[in-house]
Amino acid sequence: MSAVGSASGQEGMSSADHAPHDRRRWYALLILSLSLTLVIMDATIVNVAIPSISRQFNASFRDVEWVNTIYSLVYAATLILWGKIGDQYGRRLLFLIGVVLFGLGSALVGASSSIEMLVAMRALQGIGAAILSPSTLSIVTTTFKGRERGIAFGIWGATAGVAAALGPLVGGWVIDHASWRWAFFINIPIVAAAFAGSLWAIQESRDPTSRRYFDVPGTLLGGLGLGALVFGIIEGQIYGWWKPDETFSVLGWEWPSQDISIVPISIALGVVLLAIFAWYERLLERQGSEPLFEFGLLRYRSYKYGMITGLIVNLGEIGVLFAASLYLQGTKGLSAFDTGVALLPLAIMAFIGAPVAGSFSARIGPKWIVTTGMSIEVIALLTLFAVVEPSTSTTTIALILGLYGLGLGLAIAQLTSLVLYDIPAPKAGIASGGNSTIRQVGAALGIAIIGTVLTTAIERRLTDDFTHSETLAPPVLAMQDMFLEMAKQPVNFDFAEILSGPPPVEGHGSMSAPAAPTPGTESGQAPVMPEGGNPASGAAGGMPTGLDMRGQGAEVGRLVTDARTNGMAYAALAAALFVATGTLSSLMLPNPREQAVAQSQAEMPVAAE
Repeated sequence: MSAVGSASGQEGMSSADHAPHDRRRWYALLILSLSLTLVIMDATIVNVAIPSISRQFNASFRDVEWVNTIYSLVYAATLILWGKIGDQYGRRLLFLIGVVLFGLGSALVGASSSIEMLVAMRALQGIGAAILSPSTLSIVTTTFKGRERGIAFGIWGATAGVAAALGPLVGGWVIDHASWRWAFFINIPIVAAAFAGSLWAIQESRDPTSRRYFDVPGTLLGGLGLGALVFGIIEGQIYGWWKPDETFSVLGWEWPSQDISIVPISIALGVVLLAIFAWYERLLERQGSEPLFEFGLLRYRSYKYGMITGLIVNLGEIGVLFAASLYLQGTKGLSAFDTGVALLPLAIMAFIGAPVAGSFSARIGPKWIVTTGMSIEVIALLTLFAVVEPSTSTTTIALILGLYGLGLGLAIAQLTSLVLYDIPAPKAGIASGGNSTIRQVGAALGIAIIGTVLTTAIERRLTDDFTHSETLAPPVLAMQDMFLEMAKQPVNFDFAEILSGPPPVEGHGSMSAPAAPTPGTESGQAPVMPEGGNPASGAAGGMPTGLDMRGQGAEVGRLVTDARTNGMAYAALAAALFVATGTLSSLMLPNPREQAVAQSQAEMPVAAE
């Protein structure tokens, strides 16, 4: 092990003890990179797996939002805490725990028998990911030194880019050829290899200067506050934004008020808890303790505006990826693999944009690269808003997403280093952890907010179209609410087949006969209608004899497609507005190159007149 490792609490070891692990350091990097790949791929695979999961469990849109959001939510709430624990009790030990929890979560997600179990196991995966991420980064830091450290970080960072590109592609292929469950089961042998390999290749390290203090109150306040906020944003569509639309109940307890929904109370509670969190962290900081997040670091210009910019970038990026994945499968009818192919230009261009950003950064400074990248993102999102129509080809959408990916690569590559530009070296660790956390907060909020925009736009458009339709028969119009719920599901229904099909078996809310096959559907599973009956069952009082039900179904399908496309357009617009705000925030960032030039000019001797 290098001298860096010795400074990390291994002073008592002899050089002979270090030699075996020192020779294995590149194997250690391979194991760490492989583990990072799992964490990133798992986050991206879920986007293409959601339609299949929805069909499997007949899950609502808000259910699948939680499948995606809970991962980022738990990750963000505990990331910094786990990093501190690893510094104190052993980074390899924490890495091994994270690998086990992530593998266990993957196995239980794949084996889930209900959507509720799946969401809970995704939370377990999120805990494992939150343990793994800081562990891998800190182990790389303590294992390599000098020029090797730069190479190691380059490989580690490139791995993240490749994983983001391959996630939807590999996941889509597995989903199409096996099932969505195997998209999680394939993690298990990789996790087992990482666990065994880390015992052999990674040496334990600790930070002897770190105080054994865990900010558990801060973790609870921040996590519960963020959770309450996200809960309100996601569940507002179901329980009502102000007046109760449905009664909220949990473990036999019911929300007692009939005058106000639980949603505004949850959002207000989230804001209050986050305010208390900020006050408590500032109190710890003034007392000289170790807070979970040092708000005092926000006095540094690069950190303050870098955090705001990073939050908004992730909010727009993750939110629009979530919406695009659902649109490509649920509306355009692509298979999971084809959806991965359609998303590939985004990941490839982001991967290309990173080194391009580095080459131009030396000339004009990273600040303007970040601003340029975010401006390109805004242009791409506004273009998507303007051109997306039911007739818009998948190729056109993929090209627009590729342009968005280029902007993303330019912005993220430089923002990561710029955010820590003027942070003192002793504070770099906690500042980096805070930056990672705030970006995961952006991911959780992005899915919640843009998901809400998506479903709200679908609901308004479809309601308006049904109200003004001159072609739908009154019995079909009477089932507007049922079709509205189906439109918000991430499933590509064949409405012509549904309306012309046989009635359901008595006592069952779902169809007795499968609808037309949908790409990516798991074997033995067909798209399932929401509870409320099948039109052919006479739920609307019976259909008139001679009514062209297939034609009526085709018209319903056209209206649903229009509404879903409208939802995708407004999701892109919402993301564009967020990223535009981030672009303005990026203008407040310092530019190291300009500062260096100014300092150089100030130090030049003044020529004698």
